[in-house]
Amino acid sequence: MHRIRALLLIALWGTCLSIPAGAQPAITVGPAPAMGNGVFFYHSTAGGFPPMPPMMIPPLLAGMQAAHLTPDQQKQVNQILQSNASQTAPLVQQLQSVHEEIASRLLSPGAVSTNDLAPLEEQAAHLDAQIQGQALDASVQIRAILSPDQVARMAQFHQKMATLQVQMNNLMHEATQPSASDQTAR
Repeated sequence: MHRIRALLLIALWGTCLSIPAGAQPAITVGPAPAMGNGVFFYHSTAGGFPPMPPMMIPPLLAGMQAAHLTPDQQKQVNQILQSNASQTAPLVQQLQSVHEEIASRLLSPGAVSTNDLAPLEEQAAHLDAQIQGQALDASVQIRAILSPDQVARMAQFHQKMATLQVQMNNLMHEATQPSASDQTAR
């Protein structure tokens, strides 16, 4: 039951990820649009919704502003991301097609079993692994152009973000627990 629910969620997610056929990803690194020192990663699908998956591993992506890239580094990162996007875009389109096929089968009349969907699930997992592998390759390429000081700043930023995530998770957990006054009112 949980597996079918997960597949249904994946299928619905895949349906939501439909990108117009002519949409090409646009990824650029430039000055942050808001005041402050740093860069901003513009990542879109030329009007498609939602944007494509990250072209590099999320911790590296989140910490790029903390690195304070030089203009030359920004240019190199743009080149790496654009190259990676052109390699990843066909895989993302294939993954979306697989998700659409899963959704179609789940939402069509008649019985559906996990055995019916297993080949599609395997295909989706394989495509996702390829996408993640390309993101990792891009991340390694980008890390290679950073100075040790920039990597250290990014590591410090990442640690602070991880600490904040733990605090947010704890806060959300506390919010879902009944208070002492709620328990006495029962």
